[in-house]
Amino acid sequence: MGELGDATPRSIPAVVIIHQEGVIGLIALIGLSIRSDGVLAGLAPPASLITAVAGGVAVGIGSFAVLWVLRGLRAAAELESWQRHMVQGWSVTDAVAVALFSGLAEEALIRALLQPLLGLWPAALLFAALHFIPDRRLWFWPILALVLGLVIGWVFELGGYPAAAAAHVTVNVLSLLRLRMPATDS
Repeated sequence: MGELGDATPRSIPAVVIIHQEGVIGLIALIGLSIRSDGVLAGLAPPASLITAVAGGVAVGIGSFAVLWVLRGLRAAAELESWQRHMVQGWSVTDAVAVALFSGLAEEALIRALLQPLLGLWPAALLFAALHFIPDRRLWFWPILALVLGLVIGWVFELGGYPAAAAAHVTVNVLSLLRLRMPATDS
């Protein structure tokens, strides 16, 4: 096999990603539990839960719309092709479960635990680094993750963990369900 980027990715069973996200969530909960204000304070919204979740869902839909527009870029098309291989064979339940676990766990770690300690930009940079794939064709993913990390970090500042998690889950649900559909040229 030549370069690292020459291989077409294999489908990853959803349960593998769910387990990985479970570990991330567990790390976040342990970290939050040793804070002086505790787990619940780190996960609670600053105001209304309904407002926080609704705002997060709205930002998630808006972010997905921007991703939809960007899909015509060559880098986005290459990333999408790679991602389609990754989710090949997933059921709707698999896609929704991965979206839920990843959104909840990653936001607990990056936003609820680390962003208050590190700040918005360092947390967004860490989020981008977690989306790095050692394949030069996929350089666009960490860039998208950085921008989305800044957006979701801003949502966290306004609406707390529930808003950030709702935004992340929404983007992931819509994206993973779209990736399951047959590719089109439109």
